[in-house]
Amino acid sequence: MSDIVVRNQILALEARMKSLPQVQIPVKHYFAQGVYAREIFIPQGVVLTGLIHRQSQINICLKGDISVATDEGYRRILGGQTLVSPAGVKRAAYAHEDTIWTTILGTLLTDPEAIQAALTTDLYEELPCPS
Repeated sequence: MSDIVVRNQILALEARMKSLPQVQIPVKHYFAQGVYAREIFIPQGVVLTGLIHRQSQINICLKGDISVATDEGYRRILGGQTLVSPAGVKRAAYAHEDTIWTTILGTLLTDPEAIQAALTTDLYEELPCPS
């Protein structure tokens, strides 16, 4: 299946999900010199989508069992696994178990809202065109 097809499926899923009751996802923020980590707790049974990241990032499934779909394909990720996501990827996920997920980004910013505004987008059109 092409990455454009999967990308459109994720966007369609997200659009449908917006009409459903929303689950609060607790977030913890961690900062070190030039590094920002965003940790979320995803309850079992929750389906969620993420924003599109403008830069690559490290993702760590600290605990749990989660299936993740991106325009790169589908993966089931268990606690203790680490992966690197390239820039421009949007994810949809389903938590088979309570899951703790951490995304690590390089930035000198220290305000979570400013980081989100600078490093993520809702629109693929805001990304640079591939060369």
